[in-house]
Amino acid sequence: MSRAAWLNTALAAAVLALGAFLYLMPAKEAGIEHSLSALKPQEALSLRVERAGAVPVVLEKKQDAWFVTSPFTARADDGRVQQLLAIVQARSSYRLPADDRARFGLEPPQARIVVDGHVFSFGLVNEITREQYVMSGDAVYPVHPRYGMALPATAADAASRQLFASQEVPVRIESRHFTVAQQDGKWVLTPGAADLSQDDLIRWVDEWRLASALRVEARSATGKREEIRVQLKSGSTVTIGIVARAPELVLARSDEKLQYYFRAELAKRLLSPPTTRDEPAGKK
Repeated sequence: MSRAAWLNTALAAAVLALGAFLYLMPAKEAGIEHSLSALKPQEALSLRVERAGAVPVVLEKKQDAWFVTSPFTARADDGRVQQLLAIVQARSSYRLPADDRARFGLEPPQARIVVDGHVFSFGLVNEITREQYVMSGDAVYPVHPRYGMALPATAADAASRQLFASQEVPVRIESRHFTVAQQDGKWVLTPGAADLSQDDLIRWVDEWRLASALRVEARSATGKREEIRVQLKSGSTVTIGIVARAPELVLARSDEKLQYYFRAELAKRLLSPPTTRDEPAGKK
């Protein structure tokens, strides 16, 4: 193709793109912003995420905390929930009639978020403005694509990566080889180690309490595995199964259908007895 022909082709493509932009986007109304809904994130009680070809993900708020309730039950990632709920307060400079949904990629939509029964449908992304079309009520609004990018690809993506919820406070952690427990207001390692301080024990317990996984996945069916029993301050007990130690540390709670994936080096600290600050974990 000659240089002139190439330039003509490029110019024609640009004209077509501009034409599509003008077709989809009317003149901007100066100083006017349109709200996608009158909902308030803090008042929401239910969320449903639907993606083409994927199993719907359902989340519900219970006693000020969010949970994944379908296709399995798990604690939800609060940060992800807030990202999803942000759509209810999204604002747009344009409000377009939804009488021709196909031109916005909304027939059918690529995905939907249903917040307390109010539907937000996600269509295509405008190649010129890089805004995504979202239908709410009887209108279509171009908004920043971050709202669509927040949609979880799977239910596991909406689940919390924290091994324990903030209100779950361990008071006893028991493995096959040793136990760390609170006794009379102090932490005690059994069998004991004379050189350990309370700071050493508290630091080790906090590693368990604050453990955050690299990712979570649906739990796979496996045979009998080594277990850690964790008694909580509330009086309940959580059993943690050790699925694998390498190439990643993989743990599974008995009360959830999830596996938590951590870096392998964390296994040396969590699965070995507490050590002094200056002693490398696992060295005996």
